[in-house]
Amino acid sequence: MLSTLRIERASFRDSSGCTWSGPDHVFRANWDQQGSTSKALETLLAQLQEEGLWVRSRAIDPAALPAFQAGACSLPQRAWEHPRVFFPSYAHEWPAAMLHCAAELTLELNERLLAIGWELKDATPTNVLFEGPSPLFIDHLSPAPRTPGQLGWTGYGQFIRTFLIPLCLHQLHGLPLAWLHLAQRDGVSPEEASRQLSRYDRLRPSVFGLITLPALISRSGEWRLGRSLSAMKHGDEAAGRAVTARILGHLRKQLKRWAPPEARGTVWSEYDQAGESYTPEGLAAKEAFIRTALDDCRPGTVLDLGCNTGRYSRLAAGLGARVVAVDSDAVCVARLWKQARAGHLDIQPLVMNLGRPSPALGWENGEEAPFLERVAGRFDMVFALALIHHLLVRERVPLAYVAAHFARQTTRWAVLEWVPPSDPQFRRLAGPYWGLYEACGQEAFEAALAPHFRVLRQCLLPGNERLLYLLEAL
Repeated sequence: MLSTLRIERASFRDSSGCTWSGPDHVFRANWDQQGSTSKALETLLAQLQEEGLWVRSRAIDPAALPAFQAGACSLPQRAWEHPRVFFPSYAHEWPAAMLHCAAELTLELNERLLAIGWELKDATPTNVLFEGPSPLFIDHLSPAPRTPGQLGWTGYGQFIRTFLIPLCLHQLHGLPLAWLHLAQRDGVSPEEASRQLSRYDRLRPSVFGLITLPALISRSGEWRLGRSLSAMKHGDEAAGRAVTARILGHLRKQLKRWAPPEARGTVWSEYDQAGESYTPEGLAAKEAFIRTALDDCRPGTVLDLGCNTGRYSRLAAGLGARVVAVDSDAVCVARLWKQARAGHLDIQPLVMNLGRPSPALGWENGEEAPFLERVAGRFDMVFALALIHHLLVRERVPLAYVAAHFARQTTRWAVLEWVPPSDPQFRRLAGPYWGLYEACGQEAFEAALAPHFRVLRQCLLPGNERLLYLLEAL
């Protein structure tokens, strides 16, 4: 297995370590003499792993890694192995509630490290992945010993830029987190954020200390402030920890202030209820069809594309599948995440426009993998329920391309829902261009499926002309 490792190109940012990924495991090496050598740290990390807050890992012999067997570079001080997270995702794909949860985890870990004289040397959402709906800290190289008597936290500024300011801008003006995190690797600076706010917002007490004052200080001579802070780093250790604990407590209060409120419903958050699109009998028939498909096929993993509020994601997870659920409506995704978290369901919901899936990002496009690469070969079954007409109309994707796309997303089965052009929702979506799709009937749809799938079962829903298909990839 070690011979199939590939270096994670993003790990070049940490000069003290490096990361390699294999098919099932990740390996981390540390050249820092002080890196993760404290007995108190090892005890704390073991406890955090038992609590499910830190990725489980085990120490391994550094000489076992191929790069060091060949003598390509000096042998690291320590090395660890841990399993790959089932489905890695990034901050630009999370609803605000998931980013807030990752921030809470980061603060909690830093508070517990502070108690033993350590800290997280960085504070970025990239240190956190989600296993289902639960956050998991994955950077084994992030803990660093604090300087004796140090006042404050090294990652303080980064925490504000990558967590607090995005949450603030999202709450005040509804700025999508994807816009902020796609454009900025290291978050949003106070100066950049200040330009997005009105004078009234900049003078709010909760905004003034977070954004307005730091932006003013930066413009008036940030270097003087930085120099005075560095001169205060040495002193009494107990006092240093007490001051740092107060700073972390203040960050907690700010994080609570910018916690995302319960969002109002949208046009799509009630879509899977009985109404114009479905009669009660139609909804019952749809759920029965999908339940039977899950019972018969028993997929271990399900990708729910266009999941809406996650009714069928929850059904799949309740029958034992690991689910990744994707929708462009952040309100729907946030509600599903909260339900999955409360119900301990193995669902990771993500915000994404499937017509423009997440691209490769970072230096030479090597730091964050594109969505389509991450899903390739990972899922036994794909759901695309009341989705295809959106791709046809809004994204202008031909049926043949849509069918081929779904075939690439599944290793075996697919459950698709065909909404015909005569459906009221299709007509409303197409508007004056409805005539372009008049010929896209059932026959055309099944012809597009034929090169990729075999139809195992189909069902006409009562009360409308919508069709459900259980398909097996050829």
